[in-house]
Amino acid sequence: MQHQETLLFFQYQREIFGICPCCDEFIRLSDCKIYKDERKSTDWLDKLGNEGRKLDLLETKIDEDLNFYKEVAREKGRKEANKKMKKVDKIFTPQKLNPDDAKVIFHPVDFVVFNGMKNGSNGEALKNIILLDGERKSAEHKQVQKSIMKAVEKESYEWITMRVDEDGKISEE
Repeated sequence: MQHQETLLFFQYQREIFGICPCCDEFIRLSDCKIYKDERKSTDWLDKLGNEGRKLDLLETKIDEDLNFYKEVAREKGRKEANKKMKKVDKIFTPQKLNPDDAKVIFHPVDFVVFNGMKNGSNGEALKNIILLDGERKSAEHKQVQKSIMKAVEKESYEWITMRVDEDGKISEE
């Protein structure tokens, strides 16, 4: 039904006549040009679209600025945390080691430090591996430390890569 009404509307436009304000000629409403060859004036919809685009650009700029300032704040926080860590850390900082490179195992040594791992990508900057252990009073623990030291000095160790699947199956590479 609405389609029929639209057709009727356009048919009636053909039956309405007027005089063109530009050329003073007699014209049908259906033959009218809506705009002159001049630039059309800006209406409220154009203004609304322009304002929307301005808001989108402003929002993008704000997001970029926000991300920049977040990164600046994050870096400042990291530096501040490292300063505070140096005051508290009595193990790694005095030896110029990054605590993020250390893995705690406690037995037979306290830490395995992958020196330089945090600074490099994919371990490319790895300088060395340090077995770090505190001084122990017990003779048994001192014997374990000496045994580890002898094994390292004699190079009586090997590297084996073991993989554990999600189902628990272990494979050696």
